[in-house]
Amino acid sequence: MVALPTKREGIQAMPLITLRANKISSEKIRSSLAESLSLITEKILRKNKQVIVVRFEAVDQQAQWYVGGAVKSDDEAIFELSIIVTKGTNTDSEKAEWIAQAWRLVTEALGSAPHPNYISIQEIDGKSWGYNGLSQEQRKIQST
Repeated sequence: MVALPTKREGIQAMPLITLRANKISSEKIRSSLAESLSLITEKILRKNKQVIVVRFEAVDQQAQWYVGGAVKSDDEAIFELSIIVTKGTNTDSEKAEWIAQAWRLVTEALGSAPHPNYISIQEIDGKSWGYNGLSQEQRKIQST
């Protein structure tokens, strides 16, 4: 069972990180990237590593990726990385640092490309976001 934060710490968001890419080479690269993304999420965004989930979605079919309205036809990496957290749990500077570090990690793992590659932090209100049957708002109330 995951311990809830104390009242002093406040409730922490349980991040869900998703990397969609045209290629995610090997299990070794996925494991390393999952560990690295979890580590920067723990350190920069102050999230409990035990509730960080990283999901990979490889889309190998080139025809599913379009850039500028045209089918992407080369082998260069293209990706979209997103993280979902509870709204209001991080500062603007923390989010900017996380985006920069995540960019570095993913481009080192997959290779940089001339294509636009996106990283987003999606913030969801604690009343609308939860895990194991409790919203973040309910967790906050129970921790006080």
